[in-house]
Amino acid sequence: MKNVLLKFKAMPVNRYIDVIILIYLLLYPAFHSVYWVYIMSGIMAYMIFALSLDLLWGYTGLMSMGHGVFFGAGGYMIGIACARINQAEWVQYKKLPWFLSLLGNDQGAFLMALLVPGLIALFLGIFMFTGKIQGIFFSLITLALSGIAELFVINASKYTHGDSGITIVSRTVISNNSKQSLPDFQYYFIVFGFLLAIYLLCLGISRSRTGKVLQAIRENEPRLVFFGYNPSRFKIFIMVLSGIIAGLAGVLYVRVQGSINYTSVGINLSTFVLVWIAVGGRGNLTGAMLGTLLLQIAETKLSSLFSNLSADFVQYWKLILGIIILLTVFLIPKGIVGTILDVRQKHQDHRRKERILAKEGGGEHEG
Repeated sequence: MKNVLLKFKAMPVNRYIDVIILIYLLLYPAFHSVYWVYIMSGIMAYMIFALSLDLLWGYTGLMSMGHGVFFGAGGYMIGIACARINQAEWVQYKKLPWFLSLLGNDQGAFLMALLVPGLIALFLGIFMFTGKIQGIFFSLITLALSGIAELFVINASKYTHGDSGITIVSRTVISNNSKQSLPDFQYYFIVFGFLLAIYLLCLGISRSRTGKVLQAIRENEPRLVFFGYNPSRFKIFIMVLSGIIAGLAGVLYVRVQGSINYTSVGINLSTFVLVWIAVGGRGNLTGAMLGTLLLQIAETKLSSLFSNLSADFVQYWKLILGIIILLTVFLIPKGIVGTILDVRQKHQDHRRKERILAKEGGGEHEG
């Protein structure tokens, strides 16, 4: 028991924040209405999405500006499967093409929702990392990919219903049958369970040898090569894992939202998740979760407040939120959690310096 307490006390401050966030989310349904439970389910799915990007951007230094492609790919696999199984009115095709044939059953659709984002990430990673593409060029290519994905989804209307999107009426994890939807409270705890599992997975990776190599890639990739490592392999691995986690987030989110359209694969969502992490602080997992949680709650509250004031003020909440985001980024460029960690580190360094000076002073006095 004493060892457990000592380990708990030795945890960095951001791990305490993680515990607070997870306990808050666990107890959330006990103190809030069904509407807010529904809202928070979607926010938790977005938190998983942010964690997937933090592995790539925060720990490895690869700023993907098209991460919504993986999120939307996972969501669209479920959307197409739901439309097919529940015989949506707009579905005119009689048979799915061979490469989408797994969408004909529930387990296959869930597998495809993870496999397709992973394969996209794999091909993209092999193309860019074996070709030594990095830095701003990596970001620009992923940005272009998100624009291409939007156009592809709109034009492939036979399966995606174009810019109208797909309605998803089954709130479950595996089943796509509209008659098997779960109540909001039950689905909430399913999403929470996935969030906890993904957080622990990301935490384990960040503390592992692989995590240390990823951070070394971020800090000084040429030196890592000098020591005999092959950074491309590690970057491809984390790209694929990040894509799969983002696809899972897309699956969970579209079940909550009840629909998916081209915006879920495009530039807007890919930009939003970068802002969530920038505000929270990247490279520590905590910032990804906290930034997403705070900004999504603020967005919902401001939207509701301005809608109640007047119809003329409906869109002005975005201006207020934008000002808050800009102030946060300019005043604390390392994000909320990054700034807290910096302050904590400076305080520890100051105390350590005082102890050393006190010990030196004591030694001189004795002499």
